[in-house]
Formats: sequence, C-alpha cells, structure tokens
Amino acid sequence: MQCPKCKTENSERVSYCVRCHTPLKYTCPACRHVQLQGGICEKCGVNLAKYAAMQVFLAKDAAEEKRQNTGWRPPLWAHIIFFPIPAVIQLTLYLVRKARRQ
Repeated sequence: MQCPKCKTENSERVSYCVRCHTPLKYTCPACRHVQLQGGICEKCGVNLAKYAAMQVFLAKDAAEEKRQNTGWRPPLWAHIIFFPIPAVIQLTLYLVRKARRQ
C-alpha cells in the first residue's frame, strides 16, 4: 500500500504510514468498517470528522462538569470566622507604618 502523502510503500497490515504517520486506513467508530478514505463511511454513512468533533465536545463537557462537581468549597461558617483576619492584619500593618512615620 502506497502512502498518499509521501508515496512510501507500506505493508498492508499497518494503519499509519511508517515514514510520515499519515492514516492509511480509517475505521468507522459506529460500525467498525475499515476503509481507505476518510470523510463518510462507505457502509453506514457516518461523517467521520463530525463524529470525532462531537466526541471531543462531549468529552470536554463531561470533564468540565466533573471539574465543577469535584471542586471543594469551604462552608459558610469558615467564611464568617476567617473573614475578619485579613482586615485585622491590614489594619495592624497600617497602624505600625503610621507609628513609624511619626
């Protein structure tokens, strides 16, 4: 089998060119039909590019949902207790600097 991109001769058993790694055989993800050209499956008519893009979008959405669901958020009581601490630190620093200037 000859590579359509670099014209290197490849074995019939390989799926990608041994020189430039161009796909030589395309497998339909829906029906597992193996064909020599991409685009639309010759057996079931699935558009391979649209199918791959849809799988990428679904994986991205699933990862985003998982990321949102697994994010840890502190409880409300922690916000209430620890909220004044930065304000106290800033006030202390302000007063110390003001005392040093005088």
